[in-house]
Amino acid sequence: MELAIFLGVLLLVGAYFATPNSCYVCGQSIKKTYYTWKIEGKKRVLCPKCNTQMERKVSKQAFSKKFG
Repeated sequence: MELAIFLGVLLLVGAYFATPNSCYVCGQSIKKTYYTWKIEGKKRVLCPKCNTQMERKVSKQAFSKKFG
């Protein structure tokens, strides 16, 4: 019985620390590289394509804010 409880807890801890498996924006499965962004107050994981899109969006907003 103790072994089953231990394995259950070990499985939960392993799932908590496992690498993310899909992009928050497009849902594409993450293979090697992923990026973390703070979206809606929570840390979210993005694929390289969505990361590039977010970088462009943030840069455009900063430029518009500074230069009107």
